[in-house]
Amino acid sequence: MSTSNRSGATRGPEPVGRANLADVARLAGVSTATASRVLAGRGTGKAASHARVLAAADELGYVVNGLARSMMGVGRRSIAFVSSQMVGPTFAAMASGAESVVTAHGHLFMMCTTHGDPAVEAELIDSLSEQRAAAVLLVGSTPTDDVFTERAATYADKLARVGARLIVCGRPAVEGLPEIASIDYDHVGGIEAAVAHLVTLGHHRIAYVGETDRMTTSQQRYLGYRSALERAGIELDESLVMHTDNFTEQAEEILHPFRAEHPDVTAYVCQTDMIAVGVSGALRAEGVRLPDDVSVVGFDDMPLAGYLTPALSTVHAPFREVGVLAGRIAVGDVPYESPIVLPSAFIARDSSGPLRAK
Repeated sequence: MSTSNRSGATRGPEPVGRANLADVARLAGVSTATASRVLAGRGTGKAASHARVLAAADELGYVVNGLARSMMGVGRRSIAFVSSQMVGPTFAAMASGAESVVTAHGHLFMMCTTHGDPAVEAELIDSLSEQRAAAVLLVGSTPTDDVFTERAATYADKLARVGARLIVCGRPAVEGLPEIASIDYDHVGGIEAAVAHLVTLGHHRIAYVGETDRMTTSQQRYLGYRSALERAGIELDESLVMHTDNFTEQAEEILHPFRAEHPDVTAYVCQTDMIAVGVSGALRAEGVRLPDDVSVVGFDDMPLAGYLTPALSTVHAPFREVGVLAGRIAVGDVPYESPIVLPSAFIARDSSGPLRAK
């Protein structure tokens, strides 16, 4: 059906969805309340009026207002996966796990990115609250300062007002805010296992490559390095800590001057597999053989870790399992009582080996 202006010119087809609930009720010969019940799935399927309402809605091209239904507590509600970025196997695995549960329960799964901008993050939470999202999964490492704690408290309060909950994934529980669900994996234990593996192989000059305290993930993994050395009776040498962000190229750049100053280092514990790849590449460029001369271990067990040359020894983190559990809590499939920390597992491959006698 087309519409025309006063001069007779055609303006094109009438926009889809222009019919409203009153139009459907009028055509079906029922009350607006009856039409609303039928279209919300609460009507009696055997009633003649039920069929008339559905037929009228189809004839008029009526589109149900999903947002209005969700605001009334019926229909499909959305569950949002919010992270600073949406790249890499870590986020993909976690998102895949959550999505598999959410969609199986008939909810909508939304993926949102903040690019690390707190203002964008706050705007997203406001929008999701307005749209009556059922839950928000706030994913990934966060700053270790009190500013994030204050933001999280505000987010949780806004979501609670519309019957939604905030779930943090891949970071420790937010201190002092037990109402915020927390699902993490064992960063500390994973690094402890990696260091213990190297110590068992005879290594004592073990360097750490990564950040140490700016974000929750780096803080937890560095803590694992320190505690593992202490357990092994090895004194911490701060000069063996190489500070780098999670970039392969940056790890490569800082490795060369470090090696010149610390030629006695025989093993490198890397905060992530991405960093381990950079360290390994820089060592090979210097003619260092892995693991004959030096051992390297990472963290994350990214999909290609086992296919590198040599295959990378690393800590397997249960990213997908975190996502699945977060999704189950979000849809109400399992109750949440206290912070959850899933175990990590060290996987020994070819990039780590016994200390060679000199």
